[in-house]
Amino acid sequence: MWYIINLFLVSLLLFCSGCGPIKSGAKKVSEVSLDTLSAAKYKLLPKKKEPKKKVLIIPFECAWNPKSEFGSKVSFKFAKNLKEIPSNILVYLPKKPSSWKVIGPVPRFGIIKNKDLIRDASSLGMHYLVTGIMDVMKVGQKPIGVWPFRHYDQIFESVLVINVIDTVTGALVESHMESAKFNIPTKDIPKNQDKLFMIVLKHTLHEIIRAQTKMVTKVIEKDTWKGKILQVYKNLGKIKISGGKDVGIKKGMLFKVFNWGKEIYPLSGHPFYYLGKKIGIIKVVSVKDNYSLAIPLNKADYKRGLPITFD
Repeated sequence: MWYIINLFLVSLLLFCSGCGPIKSGAKKVSEVSLDTLSAAKYKLLPKKKEPKKKVLIIPFECAWNPKSEFGSKVSFKFAKNLKEIPSNILVYLPKKPSSWKVIGPVPRFGIIKNKDLIRDASSLGMHYLVTGIMDVMKVGQKPIGVWPFRHYDQIFESVLVINVIDTVTGALVESHMESAKFNIPTKDIPKNQDKLFMIVLKHTLHEIIRAQTKMVTKVIEKDTWKGKILQVYKNLGKIKISGGKDVGIKKGMLFKVFNWGKEIYPLSGHPFYYLGKKIGIIKVVSVKDNYSLAIPLNKADYKRGLPITFD
């Protein structure tokens, strides 16, 4: 997580004056409405035996032009780059980006964490939701050459803040900012703001996306695989859990089951839950396309909605 100084920097870079509530334009969609960027086979990192983790990347926000579609294009490039990194991650994009568009002013610290977005991503079987905000700004001038041939370059800085959200607990796993600078001779700066920002992004975006996708991969790979109990069949003695062949769950796998802990209210104002006390362990006996059936290995009050982790 960021240190306090990082949060302060982001608040400065992302128009802290634009703080305000964020409304979601997300609509309920089905699994069919997702575009997968995942290959048929994945090269797993060494000693990785846990199920794969599904990540949904929704359109990024343009701080200077919220109505622009450029955020969707950048999120697509981000997703494509993330997919190419060898990992245990399955990357998804919504077929209808407009359904997942976030509406409203730039939030405090650049953190987009909306409960409706998280709920919809979770209903699609996603383990993580990735949101982002990008911006471009003037940061200074630089003298070039010597008098009488001296001229000045305007220094611009492009910024991309990425948020990684755990859809099971609702927790913000990571919020990270990357930036890059680009100089343009003052006389060559176009008057059209969009054209200017596009020039800056063209020369800085690749570097920023590369750094951010590496960060996301590292964070998600390090985090524990989580899912939920979907249904408890007491008459059959079986428990239906999220995740099946789609994430590589196999017969015999063991999962820990927890009660929910207390609700936490961080400074960002977006509450989340943490895992409470472990109540038992379940064993997978049948695997379907996108869910599995397991049997409890001990007596406990197993309920629908309880969180599970890979043992």
